[in-house]
Amino acid sequence: MEKSELAKTELSKDQMKILKDAFDAFDIEKKGSISLEVIGTIMELLGYGMSEEELKEVMEDYDEDESGQIEFEEFIELASNYVEPEEDYDVLRAELREVFMMYDKDGTGFIPVNSFKAILRELDGAVPENELDEIVDEIDADSSGTVDFEGPQE
Repeated sequence: MEKSELAKTELSKDQMKILKDAFDAFDIEKKGSISLEVIGTIMELLGYGMSEEELKEVMEDYDEDESGQIEFEEFIELASNYVEPEEDYDVLRAELREVFMMYDKDGTGFIPVNSFKAILRELDGAVPENELDEIVDEIDADSSGTVDFEGPQE
């Protein structure tokens, strides 16, 4: 698998942070580089299982200083060819609107705060009540007692 064959993804700040955290977690000796075996483990965790042969090719392609280790910059170069791009904001917004409309049965463009809390509880019953209140307070910025979906009306 040549570098040029892969579609490179422009990594977001969140993706960079996740990759940095993963790299740091596996760089146990804090020497700024990780071994071929560790690369295999990280790629597997990201959902890209690789054979030993593929891992050797990766090492040849990305170990630019030929140290036998992958430094963080080399790791980012490698990961950017495997990580999926984040969803387009407009696509995500349209999906969220569909979900919102399922709960906004009257088509009013808003959901009462209590209904919204019930939805959150349904999605994740482990969220403590005080966290639910914080989420709702953040979303109900105008303190109207409703969660509004301000989007283009269809």
